[in-house]
Amino acid sequence: MSATLASPLSVAAPSTAITKPMNRWLVGAWFDLFFLANLGWPIAFLAALWFLPTTDANSSDGNYLSLFQIYFLSTPHRWITLVLVFCDSDRFWKEPVKFGGIGLGLVLLGLMLVGVAGVVPYATSSLTLLMMIDYIWNAWHFAAQHAGISRIYGRVSRSDQTAEHGEFEKMALRTLVLWVFLRLAVHMAGLSPYTEGVAWIAPWLPWIDPLALVPCCVLLSREISSMQGGAWGRAGYIGSVIALYTGQLFTIRIGHTGWMTAFFFAGAVFHAVEYLAVCNWSVQKRTTGIWKYQITRTGIAVVVFMLGIGLVNYFVNAQSVYAWQLVTLLVSFLHYAYDGIIWRAKK
Repeated sequence: MSATLASPLSVAAPSTAITKPMNRWLVGAWFDLFFLANLGWPIAFLAALWFLPTTDANSSDGNYLSLFQIYFLSTPHRWITLVLVFCDSDRFWKEPVKFGGIGLGLVLLGLMLVGVAGVVPYATSSLTLLMMIDYIWNAWHFAAQHAGISRIYGRVSRSDQTAEHGEFEKMALRTLVLWVFLRLAVHMAGLSPYTEGVAWIAPWLPWIDPLALVPCCVLLSREISSMQGGAWGRAGYIGSVIALYTGQLFTIRIGHTGWMTAFFFAGAVFHAVEYLAVCNWSVQKRTTGIWKYQITRTGIAVVVFMLGIGLVNYFVNAQSVYAWQLVTLLVSFLHYAYDGIIWRAKK
């Protein structure tokens, strides 16, 4: 989510002395707090802390938790972007060459990287290059999505914000998220015998950590002090995102593997849930293409979609781990690329 989608609730206001009050929530208090601000992410953190770090690969508890996150949250949230693109007559069929060309080009590029990686020295598998690009692109995708949802809230509930405030907000959130992903990459590289050449940089990075946090602290304090009309949804979202990534950064600093696993599990759940939620919000007022059917504009359709995609991916993975990983990586590339297009704010 590289920018923001123009709100489907926004319409041209008639020229009148009476102004419509700004919305405090995108959908409603409970929906926004639990599915967008994801205030339940500490529960996901505690569940992962209890099961994932302390169980072996054969533990049913740990496997069930990972299975739910990977197959029924993270994977469906990637596939749903393809539905938003190819099943929307107002989007794909108006620019079929653009969307179709991007999709075909990315798939061919991915397959080419698979072939190249097969002959690269020290590559652990033919998917190595795809995984490397996926990590970098995914880091930007996470950062852009959080900033994008924050800007959606800004357009809905903070009419007093200037363009400069909006740019600072995007910079602050993106900087924190990208820095956390960089810190994680360096930390993991330090554990690999093939990346000893970057180990020297690790001791210097903690000195830069406060610089990544300062803009977010300024953003949050400014948001709370100048809250307009009780915009708790936006403040709750920004605060929740900052708290999550601050926790991730802290665990990397102290090198606690169990907490690190739990925090990043919670981050993956947060990311997938908020995306599925904002997709459901964005099509609630749509009536063209597949959205002309009421069921496609409800949370029930999202749940059914998650179950269907989750089961298909689970059984594909059971037959061939390599095939599932390859397809998932290619779909992820399409998800990142299309996401940067369909959520861009309309001028």
